[in-house]
Amino acid sequence: MNEPTHLLAVLECGGRAGDDRQRCGLNDVDAVFTQRAAGAAAAGAARRGDAVEEAGEAHSAGSSRSGGPCADVIPAGQRTDTTDDDWGAVSLSRLRHVLSSFFGSPWVRVMGSAIAVVVFIHGVDLPKALQLYGHLAPGWTVLAVALAALSVVASVAEWGVLLRGCGHHLDWSFLGSWYLKGLFVNQVVPAGVGSDAVRALRLGAVTGHGPMVASLLASRMAGTLAMSWWALAAAIMARDRLKIPVVTGFVIFAAAMILAWTLALVSDLVRVRIPNRFRLATRVGVFLHPLTGAFDSYRDRPNHTVGRSIAAGILAWGLNLFSMAAFSLALGSYVSWSDFALILPLALIATFVPISANGIGVREGVVVLLLVQAGVGVATATALALFVDLQMLPFAVLGGLVYMAEHGRGRRGRKLARQTSEQEAGQRAVPR
Repeated sequence: MNEPTHLLAVLECGGRAGDDRQRCGLNDVDAVFTQRAAGAAAAGAARRGDAVEEAGEAHSAGSSRSGGPCADVIPAGQRTDTTDDDWGAVSLSRLRHVLSSFFGSPWVRVMGSAIAVVVFIHGVDLPKALQLYGHLAPGWTVLAVALAALSVVASVAEWGVLLRGCGHHLDWSFLGSWYLKGLFVNQVVPAGVGSDAVRALRLGAVTGHGPMVASLLASRMAGTLAMSWWALAAAIMARDRLKIPVVTGFVIFAAAMILAWTLALVSDLVRVRIPNRFRLATRVGVFLHPLTGAFDSYRDRPNHTVGRSIAAGILAWGLNLFSMAAFSLALGSYVSWSDFALILPLALIATFVPISANGIGVREGVVVLLLVQAGVGVATATALALFVDLQMLPFAVLGGLVYMAEHGRGRRGRKLARQTSEQEAGQRAVPR
């Protein structure tokens, strides 16, 4: 036993006398300390170490025999080990907190996108790509923009049928305006879910946040399922030049989305069957009930909700693919819709990269890389990658104009109401 531990035992038991001192082994301790002092004077440092060891053994033996308070003294080595474990847990928790704060910072995403854009510009032939924009075929360009506009309309229907099919009879123009305003928010907020967030917060007060979030989630699932089916169809068509693992990957992608839809539609059935003895699972089920209840209502009316939403999603994604193909013709080349059906799902994954804002810079680089591997020229691939971003820009600008018009009208209405109330207050204050 080392000196600090030994002195701790003395402090705990030193105030006792007689039998208590005997139970704590302090008589043995005093004797050992006397021997230790004599040994240190006679033999020096080597004998002093042995004396400390003997004192520890005598003290431990006395404490064990008596079972007194000194038996619970924790050895110093054990306390040191526990402290190391605690420090390790604290360090790991702090590391997770630092990483989550770092990757969640909008400034980090902005800087990541800036670096990705610089790398993208350095690695492609941007001047030549911009020259191609100066020689676009007008007819094909108008067709590409028109198809993109129809894709936006189909996307509004993909989301709107889920709300309207559950009893929320919102006007289509109202839903369309909020979809456009969401596109505008997506362009200015450094995150990929800005559109969903603004619709959930604003419209959730009208429909209830559970049905609103469920409609957004279900529309995302419908669009992703449609994207997987288009990609699977393209992979089957191009199976001769694609490797088997690639085709298998798209099959798994489509199957995973079907499974996700199945689990979502039966989630409320699972929730009501959770036994009450599982308190945590029951509380989670109660918390998620507004969401799972909305999916349960979709299951009750599948043709009016899920079926129509998936059909609108298939139409919307197909129009988007044909819009890209039409724009390739406007550039003087032709890239099949099937190539875009295989490339765009992989490029859209860049949207979820936590070091960039909406995947800007990263997404364009992935598109150029995959198009070049498909045999497209670097300049044409760069122009098409830029069109992926520019495709929705006119509709985002329209959404911003709608927002500013509504905001200005609301501000004028509030100002008029305030002036009216002030005039009425002034008239009441005039004595008659």
